[in-house]
Amino acid sequence: MRKMIVAAVLVLLSTSLYAAKPVTDGPLPPADDYAVLAGKVIIATIDAHTIGVAVDDGGAYRHLFRFWTEAAVNPFRATSQSASVEFRGDELIVMAADQDWFYALVTTTGNSRAPRAPAGFSGARYAGYGLNHEIRPLAVKAAGKSRRIIALDDCEDFGLCLDNKDYDTGGGGAGGACDSGGIGSTSCSTSNSHGSCSVTCNSSSYACCTAATSTANANCRCKF
Repeated sequence: MRKMIVAAVLVLLSTSLYAAKPVTDGPLPPADDYAVLAGKVIIATIDAHTIGVAVDDGGAYRHLFRFWTEAAVNPFRATSQSASVEFRGDELIVMAADQDWFYALVTTTGNSRAPRAPAGFSGARYAGYGLNHEIRPLAVKAAGKSRRIIALDDCEDFGLCLDNKDYDTGGGGAGGACDSGGIGSTSCSTSNSHGSCSVTCNSSSYACCTAATSTANANCRCKF
C-alpha cells in the first residue's frame, strides 16, 4: 500500500506539467526542458563533483543526465529495474519504489520546488550549478559498422557506460568539447545558473551542449 501511495504522489507531482508540455515521440526525440521517464535506471557519481543518471525506458534511445556540484560528493551508486524520473530543466527527480530510494538533483533555480523524499526512503538531495540531458540512440553507425551501446545491466564501469567510450561514438568524455551530446547523439540540453538550452539535430550532424561551469552561458548546437 505504501508503494502505491508513493507512486500516486509522483504522478500527481508530474501530471500538471506533463499535460501542458508532453514528451514528443518520433525518430529524433527532443532533449526538452521537461520529460517524464520510467524504466531501468542507474544513478552514480562519476567523480567528486559530477553525478550521472542513465535511463533505458524500453525504447530505441537512452536518456543520459549529468549534474555538477561545487561541493564534493561522496561516491555512491544506486540501480533499479523500474524507477521513475522527472526532469524539469533545472531539477531531476529519480525515485525507485522497488528499492525504496529517492534522489533529487537540483540547481539554484529549481531548489525551491523540488519534492522531498517519501518517508522511509533512502537517498539524498544534492544542490549544484549545472544539469544536462542527452538522448543517445541505442544503435549507432560508426566507422562503417553498426554498433550498440552497452546494456545497463552490463554496466560495471559507469563512467564508461555514460560516455560510451568503449564504442568511440561520443558522449561528454569522448566527444571533445561537448559536456553532453557528442558523436552519435541526436539531442541534448543543459542548464545552469546562467541559462539553459536544448537542440535536436538531423542524421547528418550530432548534438553538442556545453555548460559545465558555474560562470559560462549554456550553449547547444549541431556539429558536423
